[in-house]
Amino acid sequence: MNSAAIQEMASFIQQSVTVAVKGAAAGTDAETAIRLNEVEVYGLLDRLGIGHAPFCYLPRVAGAEERRDWAAAALQLADDRGRLLLKVVGRELLHKSDIGGVRVLSLVGSEDPEAILLEAADGVGDAITAAGHGEAREGIMAAAFVPHEPNLPGQELLLSVRLDHAFGPAVVIAVGGTLTEWYGQGSGGRSQLILPAAVLAELDLTGLLRNHPLLSLLCQPSRLYPEAPLAVETIAEAVAALGAFAMSFGPTADTNWTVAELELNPIVASQGRLVALDGVGLLSRQKWTPVQRPLAKIESLLQPSSAVVLGVSSRGANPGRIILDNLRRSPGIANDRLYVVHHKEEEIDGITCYETVSELPESCDLAVVAVPAEGALHAIEDLVAARGAASIILIPGGFAETGQTGLATSIEAVLAEGHAAPGGGPVMVGSNCLGIVSRDQYNTFFLPEYKLPFRAGRGDNLAMVSQSGAYLVTFASNYDGIIQPRASISFGNQMDLSCADFLLHFLADERVDVMAFYVEGFQAGDGARFVAAAAEARRRGKRVLVFKAGKTARGAQAAASHTASLAGDYAVAAACLRAVGVVVAETLDEFEDLIKTFTLLAGKSARGDRVGIISNAGFECSTVMDQLGTLRLATFDAATRRLLDEVLPGYAHRDNPIDCTPMTGTDAFARSTEAILASSEVDLAV
Repeated sequence: MNSAAIQEMASFIQQSVTVAVKGAAAGTDAETAIRLNEVEVYGLLDRLGIGHAPFCYLPRVAGAEERRDWAAAALQLADDRGRLLLKVVGRELLHKSDIGGVRVLSLVGSEDPEAILLEAADGVGDAITAAGHGEAREGIMAAAFVPHEPNLPGQELLLSVRLDHAFGPAVVIAVGGTLTEWYGQGSGGRSQLILPAAVLAELDLTGLLRNHPLLSLLCQPSRLYPEAPLAVETIAEAVAALGAFAMSFGPTADTNWTVAELELNPIVASQGRLVALDGVGLLSRQKWTPVQRPLAKIESLLQPSSAVVLGVSSRGANPGRIILDNLRRSPGIANDRLYVVHHKEEEIDGITCYETVSELPESCDLAVVAVPAEGALHAIEDLVAARGAASIILIPGGFAETGQTGLATSIEAVLAEGHAAPGGGPVMVGSNCLGIVSRDQYNTFFLPEYKLPFRAGRGDNLAMVSQSGAYLVTFASNYDGIIQPRASISFGNQMDLSCADFLLHFLADERVDVMAFYVEGFQAGDGARFVAAAAEARRRGKRVLVFKAGKTARGAQAAASHTASLAGDYAVAAACLRAVGVVVAETLDEFEDLIKTFTLLAGKSARGDRVGIISNAGFECSTVMDQLGTLRLATFDAATRRLLDEVLPGYAHRDNPIDCTPMTGTDAFARSTEAILASSEVDLAV
């Protein structure tokens, strides 16, 4: 949208807000969230160039002359059968049919249609009052019937904008009408497209619509519609207009209000046009605060030359003592640049202790705070005030995850003050985290080395960033000696550094080309930052892998339930990530398969889709054949057949897939695999 269009839209929105605030009941949140009624939504659509049903509106408080004028105008909207649709208008009345707020009126043969129309309008108002919603009624709308076939596939759409707190605005396109949720559930969530508004201009909208298994019925010829109900460009233009509107009034836009939701359901195919038959909206004050963290200091976090530990017990193996022991063994930090803050001891395990942070002989690259939650605030205040460290790992839990939001907020405020000061203060990872293992540098996991050794393997090109420390422990244990990531980062509650910050850091690290993220939740606006960085990662040839935990939608702060039920938090997150090339794993097993594949095959490119398969059991051959997907079974050339004849026993099945049986020796199995890989007819082997 250009600046003039944005200004006109902003003026219209402010007028609607003024009306809403004036009519709001005492004690409502009208200063921070405003619902739009159907008349106001149609006003937005007029400015976006999206069609809607012709209508005329009668305010609740209207004089006799205004009522007569409204009735005369409404009668002009009646179709040739004398039909009109009466609907109550009220921004808080979201399900009009359920409370008697919708009525179909037939005026054919009426001697006094104007009187009948006014009586019917008053009857709708009385029904709303009787249902206990009289105060929410703002007026009555008379709307024309729009020619279409309701509840018929290929006739009705849902088009909406939904604001996700982390990823920002997304445009949702779905099969619409009264069966919207039914289609969503029956199709396993495949009845819709969810498109991030920020990258909408870069997507092939027409291709996505034409290739969609259900939405394509509206824009492709079919047995049901020899001529498509709509041109695909018609839908694409409406989607693009909604996306531009959502970004112009999004959480980063310089506007007073943010569009939290705008839902058109149904918007129907009528005589080659898209026409909205209903609409609801929600505005909010939500804006994202720009990130001010000094991200360059992540390098000090991952490659420190000096470190200090707070919370070390001089008597037993508490987490701080275990972390100190692991740091003493770490190759990246010399013991004479490793310190402890302890108010009593002068030395612990050969490491010099200092009573306060201000007494440290140098400003350290890294501080590990392992004191209990109640003492963490004081420790971080000292580190920030004394400029005691460039980076902090806050180990303990007991903050927001246990309801101690006040303590967490105080720590975040201290860090923010540091970020606003000259030098930017320290960056922090945590709280409620296991720590970091930086390959060939250091280990701050509070697990003894005998419980979790880190033995070298492949993976110098891999960064693993996980909200769950336990998951990193599981991965390290399962792949010990096979894959050792360049960095294993447990980031916990994201009180400061977030997963998007780490993605931005590794984006600039030429040694890392695979970045795997286990994420339970994104901070406000951080999903959008993550998506932008992931898009750049793909342009640079890097792979971003994500497992997003928490698939149960907590629901959207939405004006109506349709969009929220279709596009829950997980669905929006997955759609936004996939739109920019992130590989989203549906299960943890798949996540680990992806990590192995991209890490161990880094630098290798597939030259084709012809696959050769070898196994020692027939059932495995059959199972693999059922899972080939888009791969093609290769035909072995004569040279490969001769090699297989030489090495395989006579009872082995030599055709692709090869069943060499359990009696084939290891050497013969290995030589057969080499023969498959060497074949000019084979691109990959299983």
